[in-house]
Amino acid sequence: MKHIRKEVEAEKDLIVHSGELPEVAFHESLYFLTESSQGPKLKLTSEELKLLKEAVVQGYHRIILRDLNPENRAKSIFRGIDRVIVNLKRLKRFSQKEKMDIKHLLPEMAKALRKYLAQELNDAELKRKKLRTINCTLKDWQWLCAELGISLDIPKAFFERKALSFKETIDFFKHRQRGP
Repeated sequence: MKHIRKEVEAEKDLIVHSGELPEVAFHESLYFLTESSQGPKLKLTSEELKLLKEAVVQGYHRIILRDLNPENRAKSIFRGIDRVIVNLKRLKRFSQKEKMDIKHLLPEMAKALRKYLAQELNDAELKRKKLRTINCTLKDWQWLCAELGISLDIPKAFFERKALSFKETIDFFKHRQRGP
C-alpha cells in the first residue's frame, strides 16, 4: 500500500463526517487539494483518489444508518425514512458512476430497517394516535425494501396513518421523553 499524504487523510475524514452531502464535500476536497490557491495543489495518486471516493460511500452509509436508528428520532440529527431513500439513491448513483460496489453495506442497512420497523409497529402511542414516523409512500417503502433485498410487508392501513415529517417526529419523541 502506498503512502497516503496527511492532507488527503484529513480531507477523507472531512468527507465522511461532512453532514448531509458527502459527494459535495468530495468535490470541495478535490478542489482544495488540487486547485485552490489556499490548498496544497497536489497531484493525487489513484490510491488517494480512491480513498476519497470511499469516504463518500462511508459518509452516505453513516447518515443512512443514523436515520435508520429509531433511538435518533428525538434528536436534531434525525431526518427520517424519506431521507434514507434520497440518500440511498444518491449513494447508488455515485457508486455506479464511480464503478464501486456497495453490496456489502446493504445487510447492515436491512438489519437497521427491520429494527426501525419493529419499534414503529410496537409503538402503542403512534398506533393509538394513527401516526407513523415512516414518512415515505408505500411505493417508496417497497423500493427501499427491494433495494435492501428484504421483504418487510406493512399492512396498507399503516400507510393511511398520518406521516410525521422529520421535524414533527423529533418533536413527538422529545415531548414523550419529557413526559406529560
